[in-house]
Amino acid sequence: MTFTTLEHSPSPFVQTSGLSCEAEYMSREYEQGWHRLRQSNSLGLGAAEMELSVVAEECGSPNWDGYGAAPVVNEAIVEAHRFLGALPLGVPAPSAGAEPDGNVTFEWYRSARRTLSVSVTTEGDLHYAALIGPSRAYGTEPFFGEIPRVIMELIRRVTAV
Repeated sequence: MTFTTLEHSPSPFVQTSGLSCEAEYMSREYEQGWHRLRQSNSLGLGAAEMELSVVAEECGSPNWDGYGAAPVVNEAIVEAHRFLGALPLGVPAPSAGAEPDGNVTFEWYRSARRTLSVSVTTEGDLHYAALIGPSRAYGTEPFFGEIPRVIMELIRRVTAV
């Protein structure tokens, strides 16, 4: 499975030196179209964005799980949104959740033997663990606005048909 890789930085919009009303209009239309595409459930990550909003609301207070869990703080939600925004178009949307330490987690689940979990910390680290058949992979990668190759490869392997 391959993913459509358009520019996926936080602001992938065409910069124009045009000063006319038409140039401004085209730039604005392009930006709005890009956002609609990212939010679509078929090519984008609209479902994951909605789940993340629910996680922020339901897990934002101490002891949200009844077992003493730390609240998911705004910084973790911001980093999680950045992570989702960096995923290329066409990547299957992960499920969003919260962890007892207050981090946000994303999971790609195909079966009990094909799953990937990525935990996004407030410091911008990505802790990941995958089970793909008999193989296991885990580690930590820094997040600088682009999804690390190892994590992209694991997503591909877990979600491959």
